[in-house]
Order: sequence, then C-alpha cells, then structure tokens
Amino acid sequence: MLTGQVKLDQLLKSTSRAFYLSLRILPKQVRKPISLAYLMARAADTITDTANISSATKIKSLDAIKCALTNDKTDLHFTWLPEDNTTHTLSELENQVIQAIPITLNSIQSLNSADYIHVKKVVLTLIQGMEMDLRYFGEPINEAGVLSLANAAELDLYTYLVAGCVGPFWTEISFANESKLKNTDVPLMSSLGIDFGKALQMTNILRDCPSDIRLGKCYISDEELNELQLSHSDLLNPDAAKEVRQLLANQINKTLYLYQSAERYVLSIPPTKVRLRLAVLWPLLLGLGTLNALVQKGTWVQSDSVVKVSRFWVYRMMLKSLFFVTSDYLIKFWIKQLRDSITQHLKT
Repeated sequence: MLTGQVKLDQLLKSTSRAFYLSLRILPKQVRKPISLAYLMARAADTITDTANISSATKIKSLDAIKCALTNDKTDLHFTWLPEDNTTHTLSELENQVIQAIPITLNSIQSLNSADYIHVKKVVLTLIQGMEMDLRYFGEPINEAGVLSLANAAELDLYTYLVAGCVGPFWTEISFANESKLKNTDVPLMSSLGIDFGKALQMTNILRDCPSDIRLGKCYISDEELNELQLSHSDLLNPDAAKEVRQLLANQINKTLYLYQSAERYVLSIPPTKVRLRLAVLWPLLLGLGTLNALVQKGTWVQSDSVVKVSRFWVYRMMLKSLFFVTSDYLIKFWIKQLRDSITQHLKT
C-alpha cells in the first residue's frame, strides 16, 4: 500500500508490537480501515510528542492533517522538518511515520464510503485529544512545575478523546463488515467500547505516571489529589507513600470498573467470531496484566522504571487465549483471576 522501502504492514508492526497483534488477527476486511486509522493517528501523535518544536507549531501541523482529512487532500508537507532540522530529533521510524502521511491519507481516501467516514471521524476526534493535551500542558517543563487536569470530568473527557472514541469506531467497522453481526445492538456495543477504550487509556496513564510527572504532566486531576490532601511534590516524596498508595488504589478501582464494560464487550461477540474476539480479548488481558504488575511493585511514582508485562507473559497469554476464546465461562474465570489478584495486592 505504501511505496518505497517501508510497506504499511511493516510500519504498523514497528510502531506498536502489542496493538499490531490485534490488527493481524482481525478479518482482512476489518483490518484495513482500522490499521489506516491507527497509522494516521500515530503520525499525529508523533508530531505531538516531537521535541524542539513549539506547541503552536505542533497545533498548526495537526490542523494541516485535519484540513487534509476534511478536504480530501494528500499533498501535506511540514516545513518544520527541514527548516528546523527536526528530523534529527526523530527516530528513523518516527520520521518514516510522518513521511508516510500523504500516502496514508491517499489510502484512507481509497476506502469505501462508509469506512472512509468512520476513519475520518475517529482520527479527527483523536486529534482533538492531542490538541487538548497540548493546550493543557504546553511546553515541556520539569517536575518543579507540574501541571494537572482540573477535575475528574476533564480526565473523563481526555480519556474519551484519546481512546474511548475508538470503541464506537471499532464497533462500526467490525459489525458493518461482518454480515452475521449486523443485527447486533451497535449503540450498546459502542457505549461499552467507549468504557473499554477509557480503561486502556487509564492503564497507560497509571503506568506512565512516573515519567509524565518528571516531564511536568499529571493526568490525575487536582480535584482527586486534593481529596487526599496531596500536592504534586508529594507524589515523588517517599514520606507520602501511604497517601500516594491510596491514590493509586482509587484510580485502579475506577479503572477496574471500566474494565467491566470491556469484559461485556468481549463476551457480546459471538464465540464463533474467534478473530474478532481475540482482537479485543488480548488488549483487555494485557491491560489487566499491566495493572496487576503495577500493584505488585513496591513503589509507584517514586520509581524510575516503567512497569510492563514481560514478552513471555504476552506470548503465554496469547497461546492460552486460543483455548479459552470460545468459552464465556473460561474467559470470565480468567478475568476474575486477574481482577482478584489486583484487588488483593491493593490491600497489602
């Protein structure tokens, strides 16, 4: 689909190994639009995270992508790449993702009209989330000047824009391209999918909290910090470990509640649709596995290391899922085991 040395499939595999697994297992007719939406969003996110360019320049670049999507254009060129020599601050892969934007846009425009509309809508929504991030946190600062979202409502909006919106998109694409699923309650599945996406994003936020705070960003709101009489400096203070642990417990319990919708989403897919089930079961299990690893760690934000499940854990989970995927009972039992482990470790 892409010209040159880097093909779309290779680019997808390199940008997100975990999500790539879900993409690969999807039926072909579902995989293409979801893959293109992911690659376009990843390119926009790469711009958002690029160092040495201002937030204003980033927002202008995101506006250019939105304009191209809205007006069916593909001739995008970001002047800051050569002028500011920013290419040297990007990895080779990140540069390839950005350079592939015009061809990715062209591929999106070649989709059938229904898929094209869904892809355009979700990418535009995801970019809104990136713009919200830039507006709230602006230029990178150090931990001495940490900024937070104001309240839980802002966090809820943010998690919807950057992840929750993928739920309805995934549902529409999957069910529109699978004739046997067209009678499914799409509004209900979309609602469950929103919570599913929010759960995954909250997991990412909790996992990345230590590194984000050191960059001056805290996605956990001031309102929620104030409830425990915590300041930003307390988050990095070992003397406040008890209160910080309670903050983590509060956030994980809220996230586990969202994962209930994720479980319902998986189980609402007929057992005969093995590929569709696996594609959403894997992220659910990976998310719960990450939370489980997080609560088993003695420290949270005081740690410099990123918590993640091992590659062996992922491969074992995938292999095990092949035997569990068609059984609602076994899936429920597996999820309950992970959930119980998380809640048990929160009590210790």
